[in-house]
Amino acid sequence: MACYASQPPVAMSRDAIAMLCHLIDGNGEGYLCIEDVHRIAPPLSGLPWPDTTAFAALTLVRSGDGELLGILAVCDVQTRRGLSTAQRYVLHTHAAQIGYHHDCHRVRESIDIANTSGRERLRLLESVVVHANDAILITEAEPIGLPGPRIVYCNAAFTRTTGYGEAEVLGKTPRLLQNEHTDRATLDRLRAALEKWQPVEVELLNSRRDGSEFWVELSIVPVANEKGWFTHWISVQRDISERKRAEEIEQQARRAQAENMALEARLLERQRIEQELSWAATHDNLTELYNRAWIMGRLRELLSRTPSSHPEAAVLFMDLDRFKLVNDSLGHRAGDQLLTDMARRLESCLRSVDTLARVGGDEFVVLIEDDAPGRAAGEVAYRIAQSLQKPFRIQGQNIFSSSSIGIVLLEAHYHTPEELLRDADTAMYVAKEEGVGRYVFFTPSMRDSVVETLALQNDLRHAMKREEFTLCYQPIHEPHTCAIRGIEALLTWQHPERGSVTPEVFIGMAEELGILRDIGHWVVHEACHQLAAWRRAHPKACEHLTLNINVSAQELKHHSFKSDLVSALEGSGVPAHLLQLEINEGVFRYHPEIIGQILHEIRALGVSIVLDDFGTGYSALSYIDQYEIDAIKVDRAFVLRMVLHRRSMAIMQSLLWLGRTLELDIVAEGVETLEQLEMLQSLGCPLAQGYFLSRPMTPEQIARLLSKREVAPSGARSALPLLTPWSAADPDPSGCA
Repeated sequence: MACYASQPPVAMSRDAIAMLCHLIDGNGEGYLCIEDVHRIAPPLSGLPWPDTTAFAALTLVRSGDGELLGILAVCDVQTRRGLSTAQRYVLHTHAAQIGYHHDCHRVRESIDIANTSGRERLRLLESVVVHANDAILITEAEPIGLPGPRIVYCNAAFTRTTGYGEAEVLGKTPRLLQNEHTDRATLDRLRAALEKWQPVEVELLNSRRDGSEFWVELSIVPVANEKGWFTHWISVQRDISERKRAEEIEQQARRAQAENMALEARLLERQRIEQELSWAATHDNLTELYNRAWIMGRLRELLSRTPSSHPEAAVLFMDLDRFKLVNDSLGHRAGDQLLTDMARRLESCLRSVDTLARVGGDEFVVLIEDDAPGRAAGEVAYRIAQSLQKPFRIQGQNIFSSSSIGIVLLEAHYHTPEELLRDADTAMYVAKEEGVGRYVFFTPSMRDSVVETLALQNDLRHAMKREEFTLCYQPIHEPHTCAIRGIEALLTWQHPERGSVTPEVFIGMAEELGILRDIGHWVVHEACHQLAAWRRAHPKACEHLTLNINVSAQELKHHSFKSDLVSALEGSGVPAHLLQLEINEGVFRYHPEIIGQILHEIRALGVSIVLDDFGTGYSALSYIDQYEIDAIKVDRAFVLRMVLHRRSMAIMQSLLWLGRTLELDIVAEGVETLEQLEMLQSLGCPLAQGYFLSRPMTPEQIARLLSKREVAPSGARSALPLLTPWSAADPDPSGCA
């Protein structure tokens, strides 16, 4: 830090001096700090600062009788943030020395300030600090380490603050003020600064003579002699105990406030959690509808009322048709979105007094409270059925989802909510049997039917273990020769009590129960091994014999279907080109692009794809155009109508022409009369299948047919039927359904 006193005096105008004096006196501290000389405004910016000056501290220089002699400016080449307490006292001491030198010179005393003794310098410093309010110590410069620099001076404020007398501290070190509570880290920082002869400011906890503790703001600066050697330390200690106590009180208040705020926050959080728990206890988290617990409680309240002469409420029970298919094909996220969108659409169908609840996976309940609940329930059910004719937009696709609805009235004979929902559920299953999107009111006679269905479902779950499934085989013929070109495997369920149960009864049920894939897996392996057995026994007759197997969308989409198919072919030894998988249009309903890829991979194995029940859907021709299809089986409805209606005959002709053009095999299903067979012969239909040609047969019956084919005369395959046609009215010799 540089001092202007070492430079030639600078002449200043009276106005500039007056302005500076006013600023210094107005500061209250007897000095003025300019932290950044380059940023000050006029008139201070006009002062003749040295070029390298960044910081300046100014104080007034007065004579012994108070006459203003000038201004002392101490400068630094770096910006600073003010002066420490000790540095301020040093600044004032320098100003006092200059004033003293001026007074000596004026009385012609030949005292050179540069030769002033150390004792005289201390006396001059004492003249500045003796009346200071801050406690001031002056110590020797060394040693910094133990035992520490000795005290050579203390002012009156020090003795008042600490209780020590001057005689008690002179020759001692400032360590006498420290105690076991004095912060060690602060002392280390203090010592590190002293070892580098640097000014330092810290806050310390000291002890008075009587042992009481007090806080000080400690500021220490080194003092150098005229040769630049540091000879002493000036320590200024300001008692900040009151400030510390105020800070502690403030911190305590803040802690208390923080604790109160935390307590309040915990209480609010607890209230929020209680509200959420209360809401969660009565609501479904996904759809935000009431849940099963709430609706059961409300029904319990209604049932506890005094029975009236007529019902005052009704319950609608519904679920989403084929919801599992959406969940399995599009994923659970799509299923959740469908449930949420369904909830919003159902809400739009209700009156303000009606209540909607989700009671299970895809199950919803509507509570109707009305003087005429039957009429009101029917109107709501109708609105729901109408609203569900519009598709849902799920993951960029239009998804149609219908709902079957069962309705029950709260009549006097009901005592529990479980009884109500049981009968509403029963009515819903009856509605499902009547068709898509139907609603039905419960009647007591329904219960027996549903119990029967539930028993059948239970038996179906165990049918695989009990080996109750069997396969029958129905030949596919050339109409002109009745020669066998292929065989279709048909599944039947031989129930120990109910007898033969047809696929029309249990296939849909198996799909709902999620066991259709396991059944299909067994069918593929069993049929392939049966064809392999026929090929071993009758190699000539079976050389080109194809095997048709029906597969569902649920089976196709399963991740292991392709590997299972390869396993069945390799395990049985059946060539892949002899296997034909029959699918219907329903497999393209959800994620058709995935189905298309699956079919492509299956055909890459050499397996053929047959589109079954062709002509019954809305987009049959587009499926042939978009997907890899090898053959189509014309639905039996066209075969039945073509002998009666010219329009149906024309359609059949068009289909045959289409097959020849696209190189697709055409199979006419449901041939049951001689007239139908003759008409197909006249149209040039390549393949036909039906009861008139062959009923479903056991493996043993098929084996006998193949045996006859092998012993037939040469050339008989194209000229002689291998099986005598029979009427649909004839009994089935095979026992297959």
